[in-house]
Amino acid sequence: MTTYGTLLRQFIDFTGSKLYAVADEVGYDVSYVSKWCNKDLLPAPKTASVVNKALVRYFSTSIRQDKRESDFFAAFPTDVSGLTVEQHLCTLLSKAYESSVRPKTPASSSKLDLLTQRHEILRCLRNLATQRLATGGEVFCTIDLLTLLESRDFSVLDQLTAEGELHFHTALNMERFQRDPQGNLRALYDFLNRYPTLFVTLYDGTGLEREGILAAQGGGALMASLNKRNELDALLVLEVGPNATYLCETAKIRLKECPLLLAPAQSEDMNRDGYRTDFYSRDQYQFFCPYGFEFLLPECACESLLQATPQDQPNNSLSKIIRRLFITWEEVFQKSHIDFILLKSSVLRYLESGELLFADIPYQMSPSERLEHINHVKEQVQNNPGIRFIVLDDDSLPADFCANFSVYMNPKKLFLKNPTAYQTGKGPLFYTVLHESLIQASGHYLKALQSNPICKIYDQKDLAELEHRYGGMLYRMLTL
Repeated sequence: MTTYGTLLRQFIDFTGSKLYAVADEVGYDVSYVSKWCNKDLLPAPKTASVVNKALVRYFSTSIRQDKRESDFFAAFPTDVSGLTVEQHLCTLLSKAYESSVRPKTPASSSKLDLLTQRHEILRCLRNLATQRLATGGEVFCTIDLLTLLESRDFSVLDQLTAEGELHFHTALNMERFQRDPQGNLRALYDFLNRYPTLFVTLYDGTGLEREGILAAQGGGALMASLNKRNELDALLVLEVGPNATYLCETAKIRLKECPLLLAPAQSEDMNRDGYRTDFYSRDQYQFFCPYGFEFLLPECACESLLQATPQDQPNNSLSKIIRRLFITWEEVFQKSHIDFILLKSSVLRYLESGELLFADIPYQMSPSERLEHINHVKEQVQNNPGIRFIVLDDDSLPADFCANFSVYMNPKKLFLKNPTAYQTGKGPLFYTVLHESLIQASGHYLKALQSNPICKIYDQKDLAELEHRYGGMLYRMLTL
């Protein structure tokens, strides 16, 4: 019997569908549908019938619109005559799902161990992470993420992220977060930067920490008991089997009952329902740019970016987005209050390499384009006194400081962009922050940086001084 993932791929290929279009139809992120197709993962039993109905509706509509009913029955023959396209699609998907899910349900009960000796707990935790939890494409954790990050026992995240693509659903105790929002926000940002290929979905798990569940979809599970020092007192370990599956489903349900704080997103998510357009409808912005500098580009750069646009974009949609962003940003940067927060090292790296990421387009500016960019930045700042540059001397930051994600923020919205994902093809392209307290804490944190001695603020009145001090050096860098 054909597996569910193989059959789904065959339907997608037969109809010439795009993966993201199928994901939109079934209401799942495209990463989930990709895993169904390529990694032998399956929709949850509770939602499988709903997913299959949506797939039948989508594929049957495509087949009928293209008038390929005869081709469909020839490619996927049936012994039952008189079936409609919808009926045959439904039968094939249902049988494939049943045959795919059956081998994953072991006949015997899960092995269960209760460990209380510290050396046994730590050894088992390491083994479980590397050998079993890492086999699951999704991991669900009701333990407070801040507790995990502070605990000297829980190095489990390092083992989890070492094995391929992983979607990590976890809890954050917002009551605890509010006790030290600045320090905890820094811990969260450091965590995302440390694991840029990890897909993280974060929920407000206030009240869940006592459950202590860490479980993988299709893998093992554990329940942890921690003392007041966040050290492990006991560990209940379940091998792969029905009990581990039940624990995983419990953690999944408990998390998804909680408010969503942060979620990974793809390019189409950022453009759906006018998210980007709405983001730039405010008049106050803070942008943290650790990679290149995509803002205040001269108008002539638009055509160069359009030429770098991938040709496989449907209806040339990315080109439309670039043109719209150029027009939107030109209006925004003429009148808005904007703080650009830059690392000194990233400024020098951009001037040297010219690499930037405009919207969803990786691009390398030529030396002449970089000079034109600098001149255009000067012109824009002269025309808008609300633009400021806050430069951090990262030579004075701790040696373990790491900044991969760019931050885009206005008083109501906040999202992160992951240049590493564009460079490597691994990890989420974006994160959207969906909780007002996290947005407010981020704004306060970035503003607090301005009083730090390692920061230097430059605005309209500093242009002449900057050009006198650094203009000659910059010109030499870009003309050598």
